[in-house]
Amino acid sequence: MRIRGLALTLCAFLTVGLVATTAGASNDADFAKQWSLAKIGAADAWAHTTGRGVRVGIVDTGVDLNHEDLAGKVVEGTSCVGAAGDPAKCTGSPQDDQGHGTHVAGIIAANKDNNIGIAGVAPDAQLVVAKALNAAGSGTEEDINAGIKWVVDHGAKVVNLSLGDPNFVFTSLLGTSMRDGIEYAWSHGAVPVVAAGNSDLMGLGLGSSNYGDLDALIVGATGPDDKVSSYSSPIGSAKWGILAPGGAGDGNKDHDIYSTFWKAGSPNAYESLAGTSMATPHVVGAVALLLAEGLSPQQAVERLINTSDPKVACDNCKGRLDLAKATH
Repeated sequence: MRIRGLALTLCAFLTVGLVATTAGASNDADFAKQWSLAKIGAADAWAHTTGRGVRVGIVDTGVDLNHEDLAGKVVEGTSCVGAAGDPAKCTGSPQDDQGHGTHVAGIIAANKDNNIGIAGVAPDAQLVVAKALNAAGSGTEEDINAGIKWVVDHGAKVVNLSLGDPNFVFTSLLGTSMRDGIEYAWSHGAVPVVAAGNSDLMGLGLGSSNYGDLDALIVGATGPDDKVSSYSSPIGSAKWGILAPGGAGDGNKDHDIYSTFWKAGSPNAYESLAGTSMATPHVVGAVALLLAEGLSPQQAVERLINTSDPKVACDNCKGRLDLAKATH
């Protein structure tokens, strides 16, 4: 079914641009543009863990299998478009034809120190991809649930869900339409990480206000000023909430998140996007780093929450992701 006749949509705003950071821990050509990695202390974390051996699930528009900065990253993949909730019906290629999933993938695990492009938060993690959204960036919750189950069944230990519903209050009051897939992931030893949404554009205090006991990390977005971005939906009553860099979304191209992208006719593309969709893969990469150090899913969640930066104000969470503290 579709939620009140509306397709699920992606939590991102598109701008094109560059951004500078003082971090210098990689020889990647565009690493200086990744201000978000400096904010969360990624370089400090890499001295301890790079996520090696951890499989990360991405349920999205797919991933560009030919992008040079993601070479070797996708170890398994499929398409769950039209699967109608049944992971056994997922078949075909996870090739991106929209761009959003490729952007998410780069934030999580783009190859580091290959002298091109960018570095991912967990550059040695592996990707397991289920394409569940079409070229318009929309899809049904049944296909998304099938995708979640598919990536978990194929070894994912953390699952990126950079998705949003245009009427999120309604669905969250019902218990969240993706609850089935999310709880499947958690009960099978994988950490679901969910974008809070981009529906707080008018400061109405709406959004993910009724997540309640859902077993998932709910992620809000911050800009380079370490303030909650104006579009970011409240974390509300989420059991586990955290902030992470997602871009300001203020029209300034330098304030958003630069990452890999798929664009028809333009191989090896990069773009800047803003949204809780971009904040979420920062947290997913962080979970992968901790799982690679031997922490359990519960321990990884608690570590990230308890070490988050309290100087960044957050409603119903302790602050913004701080990998430098989490990995020490």
